[in-house]
Amino acid sequence: MTTILSPDSKPRAGAFSQPVSTAVIVAGCVCLSALFACATPFAALATLAALTYRRYQALAVVAAAWAANQAIGYFLLGYPWTWDSAAWGVAIGMSASLAVLAVMALPPARSAALSVGFAFIAAFVVYQAGLYAASFVLPGGDAGFTASVVGYVFLVNTAGLVLLMITRQLLAAAGGILRTASGAKPLPSGL
Repeated sequence: MTTILSPDSKPRAGAFSQPVSTAVIVAGCVCLSALFACATPFAALATLAALTYRRYQALAVVAAAWAANQAIGYFLLGYPWTWDSAAWGVAIGMSASLAVLAVMALPPARSAALSVGFAFIAAFVVYQAGLYAASFVLPGGDAGFTASVVGYVFLVNTAGLVLLMITRQLLAAAGGILRTASGAKPLPSGL
């Protein structure tokens, strides 16, 4: 079973390699940032981090993913080097962090699928609400919050979460196969 944590507890289920999870989340952010640019699925990243780590670790992983996203944006995708661009970057990071905290505030669900579903919905709503609140003080206003844009961002986040979870499970399975071949105990898998 994959690690599912409550904010202040040990894993609720079996342990999953945290370095592998961290690598999946940050590498996923790098790939998804290059693919989707401004629609990087931070709600999906926040969901996976919050369900995998304790609070401070989840926030650190999301911060690392955010930093990778910003580096890709400014150095590879040509984001403008302006104060409002930087301010929107900060708003994105803060909203992603709030999404992590929202997921961690949820009570455990009866099944892993419900945990992930409720966590993702909470993360998406809080992430979007954080960005919407920022739109009242940052240039650009709320023009990016039309139903079609939010729907697109929801689909990108849903696809991002599915891809990240599949990648994570494939790596866990590969790690288990390698450990079994070497005589070591395999990592538990699931979710």
